[in-house]
Amino acid sequence: MILRHRLRNALHPRPGAPERGNGPRPQASDIILVMMEGLLVIAAIFKILQG
Repeated sequence: MILRHRLRNALHPRPGAPERGNGPRPQASDIILVMMEGLLVIAAIFKILQG
């Protein structure tokens, strides 16, 4: 849920935001958080599959 929210905000800027040529660049901390959340999801799925 948080991962989807962050990705949606990174890919689709707000309608009132000024348009830039290459779009908004996500901050490094946001990228690290998204990667950590992905790792947590993968670890949880792995644990469930292992039993």
